[in-house]
Amino acid sequence: MIRIPGLVLLGLTIALIAVLVVHALRRRFDDSDRGVGNVVRLPKPHPPSLRRVVAFVVICLGGSALLNGLRSPDLSTSYRWVIGRAVTSVVPLPAVVADYVSHLRPVIPISFLAFTVALAVLVRATPLRRLMILLHAPLAIFAAITADTALAVIGIELGLPLGPFPLISILMHYLVAYVMAMRLALTTYLLPRPTQVPIRRTGDTFDTVITVVALAAVSAFVAAGAAFVVSLIGDDAVAYTFLLLAIPVYLKFGLYVLLTLLRVVGRRKLPPPLVNPPPIDVIGPAFNEETNIVNWVESVDRAAAAYGGPVHLILCDDGSTDDTRRLAEEAMARATALQGTVIAGSHTGKATALNLALTRCTADFVVRHDTDCELHPNVFRHSIPWFLTDQRIGLVGAFMLPKFPFRTWVDRMRSLELAAGFGLPRLAYAVVDMQPCVPGNYTAVRRTAALEIGGWPEGMLGEDIDFTCSLARIGYRAVYDRRIWAYEDVPESLAQLRLQRRRWSQGSIYNFARFVPFAAGSAGPRFWFAEFFKGARRLVQPMQFAAYLFALQGAVLQPNLRQNVFHLLAFFVLAKLPMLLVTICALCYRRLWKSLLWWPLFLGFVIVKRLANVEALLLLRTRPVRPIWRTVHRAVPDPDITWPVLPPRYLTNGEA
Repeated sequence: MIRIPGLVLLGLTIALIAVLVVHALRRRFDDSDRGVGNVVRLPKPHPPSLRRVVAFVVICLGGSALLNGLRSPDLSTSYRWVIGRAVTSVVPLPAVVADYVSHLRPVIPISFLAFTVALAVLVRATPLRRLMILLHAPLAIFAAITADTALAVIGIELGLPLGPFPLISILMHYLVAYVMAMRLALTTYLLPRPTQVPIRRTGDTFDTVITVVALAAVSAFVAAGAAFVVSLIGDDAVAYTFLLLAIPVYLKFGLYVLLTLLRVVGRRKLPPPLVNPPPIDVIGPAFNEETNIVNWVESVDRAAAAYGGPVHLILCDDGSTDDTRRLAEEAMARATALQGTVIAGSHTGKATALNLALTRCTADFVVRHDTDCELHPNVFRHSIPWFLTDQRIGLVGAFMLPKFPFRTWVDRMRSLELAAGFGLPRLAYAVVDMQPCVPGNYTAVRRTAALEIGGWPEGMLGEDIDFTCSLARIGYRAVYDRRIWAYEDVPESLAQLRLQRRRWSQGSIYNFARFVPFAAGSAGPRFWFAEFFKGARRLVQPMQFAAYLFALQGAVLQPNLRQNVFHLLAFFVLAKLPMLLVTICALCYRRLWKSLLWWPLFLGFVIVKRLANVEALLLLRTRPVRPIWRTVHRAVPDPDITWPVLPPRYLTNGEA
């Protein structure tokens, strides 16, 4: 028999947590961004600080050791006791309740506590802001307790079997961690306002249906597999923890595989090259690119020769102080299949240079290509026909590989990353037009569509994500074709890799804030799933890092060290198996199987990326703490803003 007062209190608690979270995700309180239209005005992130990253790791290690070694009070036991009391207040069956709560593993809530302490200590913020960061830890633990209480009440009342209960609990803990990390970021940092590009997208309900069904199928399959493994390992806390930390990997790759299978079954016909190809413009920004610029022009010239139609190359020299302009003009003069122009930029950023070049374009189709990259000769031949087969296609992207030959460790690690981490998701997401970013190293786009959204946003990190999502909001789809390949420049050192990944992480967080559905609305699964969780993942990864440290130290500090180390190695193989299989297939397909010999070093590459992600969070500018009634309500679209919006400096002789 349910106790009504306890049930009412549980319902009110859930409602309170929902209000606290949704208010933050709606961003009605935030007036950080002082830009107008397609321009974002925010202070730049703080300078790099490796010491802060090291301190973050040390604090997480120390906190994990303390929490693992703490026996009075034992946090896990205290957590279960609180939930037992809460469930009993609703369902007066102490013996049944005790059986349920004894299987709970509060690794994620405790790790979130260690993460918030480390972040609050090391982020550059006022004391009051640090306190607000710390308060997210009890809020997250309170939300996890509420979720476990509700789950136990439902399970007991419906007579559900106990077996899946711990698995569902840990997945709910992940969800709570995601939501609280989002809330923490959106209330802590100075972030761009929600996009003002209107939603005009229609006719994509089928994409949403396919995505929901695929997510449900993969979740059911992974849950069944995890339950089977749990039945084998029993109540081993260490093995149990490592298994549960691997579940998100299988959910992610399971979705990729299922959508890719749908792509294969659908057998969408690839458009053939055109007999009379239309003119295209190729644009690229450059700043001090004298070492790459000649190869870039020559690669575009080879692609233009294979294309067969008129190609106009527009380079925006963004204030270079070396020989970039001279070398580019000489290379364009030697070109046989294109006409080239070099225009002068003002060294105010890549997006500004791109928009300046965009206003000089006259062709219906424009290719944006970074000047430190190179093209496969067939890219134009296979890109442009897509625009003529479907008027809703607004973007065509390329699959990327590092430039040949591979010379450094980073080259080989990047080839492994691109083969599995980028190739498979792009193929899968294209099935339901869910790819959150067509990267700027190669983007073919309709010129009128680019102008309609105001070009590339200025003042944004990750301008290619914003560009992709903005085109999607006004109704254009993005495609990937396995015949379209380009080759990118790769950082030559760990320092450059760290800089690149820190910038990418900050860009993902900026775009998460710009397109979070609760504030900006949703226009399909790209927004409510792919971009939403991609940006949120950047926020959760530091917390996961703390969780891994917690679990690792738990394995070392528990009795029977040899067995725990064996479980640790088994977890590592289990967690990396999906990526390894996909990487093997992708590299063999591209005849790059020799890169697999470097795979044992990939863990080090992943650690560097995770630490760069931590650094990104530590260096973003934080908001001052002030009463809600003193903020300026600017988070909603400005009715006086109309599109397209290109700043006046781009308009010459009435041309837009």
